[in-house]
Amino acid sequence: MFRARSLMRSPTSRDRVTSLELFFDLVFVFALSQLSHHLLEYPSWVGAGETFVLLLAVYKVWVYTTWAATLLNTSHPEVQWMLLIVMLVTLFMNASIGSAFGAFGWLFAASYLLAQLGRGAWMLTVGLVRTTHDHFVRTLIWGCMSAPFWIVGVFFGPGPRLMFWGVAAAIDLGGHMLAHRLPGRKTEGRRVPLPGERIFERFGLFYLIALGETILSTGLAIAGNLEDPLIFLTGTVSLAGSVAIWWCYFHGLEQDILEKLASVDDQFRPGILAGNTLVVLLAGLILVAVGDQLVISDPGARPDLATVLLLFGGPALFLAGRGFFIRQVLGQRQPSDLAGIGALVVLANVSVLLPAFVAALGAVLPLVGVAVSDAGHRRRAQLGAR
Repeated sequence: MFRARSLMRSPTSRDRVTSLELFFDLVFVFALSQLSHHLLEYPSWVGAGETFVLLLAVYKVWVYTTWAATLLNTSHPEVQWMLLIVMLVTLFMNASIGSAFGAFGWLFAASYLLAQLGRGAWMLTVGLVRTTHDHFVRTLIWGCMSAPFWIVGVFFGPGPRLMFWGVAAAIDLGGHMLAHRLPGRKTEGRRVPLPGERIFERFGLFYLIALGETILSTGLAIAGNLEDPLIFLTGTVSLAGSVAIWWCYFHGLEQDILEKLASVDDQFRPGILAGNTLVVLLAGLILVAVGDQLVISDPGARPDLATVLLLFGGPALFLAGRGFFIRQVLGQRQPSDLAGIGALVVLANVSVLLPAFVAALGAVLPLVGVAVSDAGHRRRAQLGAR
């Protein structure tokens, strides 16, 4: 330990999320918008790969800074300054997303490594309990393992850079999925003082902000195409999709998770699973936002393959991520999610023959069906409990 007074939050603390933490999240609203614009500009497999690699980097900065703020007492000035400094560094990282595979790859990589390694090193000085301190040491080691690939990629063109950065992002993601294990050393979840309720609240609030960004991007696309009478129908369909996603994520599911957390000693594993799932859900939202913008730009035309994959791939990723998390954490099978994914696959194959606005409606209907199924299942469960 490097200080006499620990900055850690009390394990019994019931502090709510602070305004500074929500202020910190705003930088990542900008990041999600940048990622959507990048994929919109390059709607190809290469563009999707670039967007996903950049998303993983952006998400890693957010999730580990959020975890740090959850473990620490945010009323301390040192913690507040940490959040503000990471926010400043991340602002430049997110601003360079559009040119990350161009002239400003160095700025993206430098900002990312400064935020990740700098914050990780600082966390070792705040008086963490032994188990958590050891875990942050391993987190820093995993970060140093990926750093050479981020650095080397800067010196190459877009193609090789994607390969180097893809390896770096895979190392970072693998470390997260494995709880940053090292040979002979692993994290004992029961000994990590993770405030489960608070971290899940942070995940939910961030996902809500991300969902709001999809509505913002759709609204901007509508504003630029008001002369087309189909825009009002297409905009309504897009909003219905966002409402269905909100319902499937927030209506009842959060409460079930919190009740489950209250009944288990090890809240670390559900936290890792939630973090892995959230990045899939965010990727789905980016696909949804870009697909909606492409449809709104020309709702009467037949959609090309890229538009179809974006329109139907986004909801499918959302349902797959949600179903996986429910199965792993709550131990429940979710047939409605599988049925929804199956319906999306069938409708995607038909949609290439239909106008884009009809294809968009087809991508939303399975989400609405899952939301209705969830509502019916919950109502039956409530009636059965009486």
